[in-house]
Amino acid sequence: MPNNYVIVTDTNADLPAEYLNKHQLPRLCLTFYVNGESYNADTKPMDEHLFYDKMRADAEVKTMQVNPEQARACFEPYLKKGMDILYLAFSSGLSGTYNSGVIAAQELKEQYPERTIEVVDTLAASLGQGLLVWYACQKRDEGLTLEELAAWVEENRFHLCHWFTVDDLMFLKRGGRISAATALVGTMLQI
Repeated sequence: MPNNYVIVTDTNADLPAEYLNKHQLPRLCLTFYVNGESYNADTKPMDEHLFYDKMRADAEVKTMQVNPEQARACFEPYLKKGMDILYLAFSSGLSGTYNSGVIAAQELKEQYPERTIEVVDTLAASLGQGLLVWYACQKRDEGLTLEELAAWVEENRFHLCHWFTVDDLMFLKRGGRISAATALVGTMLQI
């Protein structure tokens, strides 16, 4: 790989497995629960159509952020190979996944002081995050160093326009993203 570093992202980037494999992009997988049963994009995936059908049928759906141990387990094999890491994380405004990456990086820097681990909060989700990762891969392939690329992402994350929509605010309430009062008022106003 150019410049001897790897770009890591997570499942919130919504990038297809084929793209991840082609561009040698490891990812951290967030776990989600449907009616108490756990799923994970790598070990126990669920078809997207089935997932949304279950949500529409009022299944109880919850997500769990990546924890520091999961981040460490993803990062460490690359450090052992003598590679540096640039982790482009799911928005800190929506999840603690970014913070878990920071904690893992701090712990691993003590163990691998000669390695560089940069964790960047993309401030994005879904294909907004995926688009930043896509650009980062292009910039990496153009020869940017890890430090140059981290700075580029931090600067350009503010210039990326992406929207994320839901059919009903109750989905956001059930996921813990908004309060019951906000969901109720928004639903009454048909927002």
